[in-house]
Amino acid sequence: MQLLAKLYFLSVILFIGFHTNAQVTSNFIDTTLNAKLLYLGYALQLPAGDMSDRFGANNNIGAGINFKLGNNWLLGAEFNFIFGGRVKEDSILNKLLTSTGGIVGTNGNYETIFLSERGYSLMGKFGKIVPVFHSNPNSGISLMIGAGFLQHKIKFEDPNHQVPEVDDDYAKGYDRLTNGFAISQSLGYIHLDKRKLVNFSISAEALEGFTQNRRDWNFDQMQKDNSKRLDVLIGLKLAWLIPFYGKNEERIYTY
Repeated sequence: MQLLAKLYFLSVILFIGFHTNAQVTSNFIDTTLNAKLLYLGYALQLPAGDMSDRFGANNNIGAGINFKLGNNWLLGAEFNFIFGGRVKEDSILNKLLTSTGGIVGTNGNYETIFLSERGYSLMGKFGKIVPVFHSNPNSGISLMIGAGFLQHKIKFEDPNHQVPEVDDDYAKGYDRLTNGFAISQSLGYIHLDKRKLVNFSISAEALEGFTQNRRDWNFDQMQKDNSKRLDVLIGLKLAWLIPFYGKNEERIYTY
């Protein structure tokens, strides 16, 4: 009798746990939930506008957070690091070239200078998830807009440190440091797994920067550049999401 009582008690506990888990999982399936979405992302971007005259394609690695409200509105911020290996404005060092087309260092030897792209963007974001599958109202098409700051410049690498014209403060006369206000738009898909296993987003994004050169003097041009620029980046972004849900959703994973 004692064994039967224990088995009966265990079966009741298992039934209650299964029933509760089914109810909470159903809440995830049927209800849009509040969540904090941390994410890490990578994008391959192509330049357009004035930026395409200076740089080629670039990589973009970033992190951010979105606050997902119960009605699927999104509010967040993100930081992205921009880097690339192709600089089209390589003629900026022409004044340093000898008649044979090389750059002579302080040691009297020819030196190789490497040029690359560096920059970043800091954006506030606002948007919405539009569910497309009835089985999960927390996933769907994402529509986002943003506003913030864009900066980029040319980075010089002098491996032997023999060309002082591109080292330290002197490099500022050549690096074309440029920044300004920026806006962004994106269209993509966000997937939030009800089992909390696979959460990701993929999106096509565009960023437009209304920028200007911030250096007081360009050594190669022998003047200050006051021109206004429109720097555009267009790319495809893939992000890994780490969701943190409210109290109701946490019950899914504790029962």
